[in-house]
Amino acid sequence: MYTKENLEVIEKAISDMQSGRRVVGASYGDTRVQYANISLAELISLRNRIKSGIEDSEKNAKRQVHFTTSKGLQ
Repeated sequence: MYTKENLEVIEKAISDMQSGRRVVGASYGDTRVQYANISLAELISLRNRIKSGIEDSEKNAKRQVHFTTSKGLQ
C-alpha cells in the first residue's frame, strides 16, 4: 500500500530528473533507493501507480456514520 509520503518522494525524483540530475533517489524510512538507470517515463508511470493506489485505498476506507434518534418527547 502506498502513502502520500511515497508520492511526494517520487514527485521529487521526477523533478530532480527534469532539472538535469542523472541519478535520482528515494527514501522510505531506513531504506534508500537510487534510480540511476530509470527513465523519466518509468518514474511517471510509478507516480501514476502510486496515485491510483492511494485513490483506491481512500475509496475503500471504512466510514463511520453515527445516527441519533429522538421520540420528540421532553
